[in-house]
Amino acid sequence: MKKLIALSLVFLFLFQYPAFALMSHEDEAKLGQKVLETLQKQGVLLDDPEIVGYVQDVGERIIAHIGPHYFPFKFYVVKDPSLNAFAVPGGMIFVNTGLLEEIDREDELAGVLAHELAHVQARHLAKRIEKLTRLNLATVAVTIAGLLLGGGQAGQAVAVTSSALAMTKALSYSRADEEEADRLGFQYLTAAGYDPRGFVEVFNKIVRHRWLLSSTTPSYLLTHPGTAERISYLESMIEYYKPKVTYKPDPFRLRRIQVRVKVLTHDAGSLLVRYQEEIRKSPNDPMLHYGLALSLAKLRRFDEAAREMSYVIELLPDKDDFKLDLAEIYFEAGAYDKCLPMLERYTKRYPYRKSALYLLARCYQETKEYDKALALFKKLAKDFEDNAEFHYYFGQLYASLEKPGYAHYQFFLHFKLKGERKVALYHLQLAYKRLPENDPLRTQVALKLKNAEKLTASGSRARQNEQNAW
Repeated sequence: MKKLIALSLVFLFLFQYPAFALMSHEDEAKLGQKVLETLQKQGVLLDDPEIVGYVQDVGERIIAHIGPHYFPFKFYVVKDPSLNAFAVPGGMIFVNTGLLEEIDREDELAGVLAHELAHVQARHLAKRIEKLTRLNLATVAVTIAGLLLGGGQAGQAVAVTSSALAMTKALSYSRADEEEADRLGFQYLTAAGYDPRGFVEVFNKIVRHRWLLSSTTPSYLLTHPGTAERISYLESMIEYYKPKVTYKPDPFRLRRIQVRVKVLTHDAGSLLVRYQEEIRKSPNDPMLHYGLALSLAKLRRFDEAAREMSYVIELLPDKDDFKLDLAEIYFEAGAYDKCLPMLERYTKRYPYRKSALYLLARCYQETKEYDKALALFKKLAKDFEDNAEFHYYFGQLYASLEKPGYAHYQFFLHFKLKGERKVALYHLQLAYKRLPENDPLRTQVALKLKNAEKLTASGSRARQNEQNAW
């Protein structure tokens, strides 16, 4: 808790930006990046490529129907049990694991994402920030992080300052904002072929969870007011427009993701006992065996996990994603001779699945097929730019290829995302020393170092801006 309070104080009092009345799109992008960095430092983001990739896929299906937009939308998953989602200026959409676990079908998630995308498109939060005075981007970023995490750690950290507490209410959406976001979200959702009744159903779920709230919890219901009235409004639009449902998602994909979320965010030992008990009652339920397989794998009981996952595949032979899960178990067990051919077959059939390509790249790396691994790492670099683990293994790959300059640059990116400024700067300095003189990357590194040195020389306040300089 002390660390969190200190972080908020650093942001609020040291990391100063000039006050602004109007937010440019560049300011919005900077603000979104600061919120992301705050959450990354807290360690609350779930980096599992399969889970994040699923949310991204649903979001991109909707984005295809929203028209021109200023930002490249990106989606993140927050390890938090509350039913929450939040849009940040700059095109960043955050979804809590609690919401992913609670929904019953993809249409519900699509409804929430369409609504959040509408908030960004209408610039609702940016416009509310514009109306406030004597602000800096860092103050707003920490407050937004608190709104996103509600009663969690970051929210408690924000609450230590009266200005941030007051700003929480000022940044909350108005009912007019919500009505516009509902209307636009409804358009996006129906254009993408989703069933808008899912939007109504997820709001009903949120209302049923209202008893979880307290007066100090800036949760989805408090930052998105008028829920009951909005449910009636959405129902009226459905009745009036009678939209056609042209897209029917595979329910097994959502169920698979939900089990993954549960295993990755809960105690594996407790889940193991629970799944074993449930399997005794329903021995042929593939999703119970799937949860048991993942729990066993998390406990590093790989042989048992592989047997359970193989049984899932036997029960659901046409669901290839479970074959990807089995390949992942083999990879974690170090059985690369089994993992590699499975991944090569899977990625040949599904070349767009980034998580599978990343696992294949790691498998090539472990089997010392470095050229193949390098080609895939380069291909995936943009998609995994916010994934600290990706940069760590990319750095290791470059080290194996005896390219120390590139290796240190990837380690710099890794530690930067982890919020470890001193270690990141150390690797940036080594990258400059080890990169060839005529390499374009060395020029970029030199500029980053120059900016960092200027800021360090100007004092502790400016040092907090080094993330931007990098």
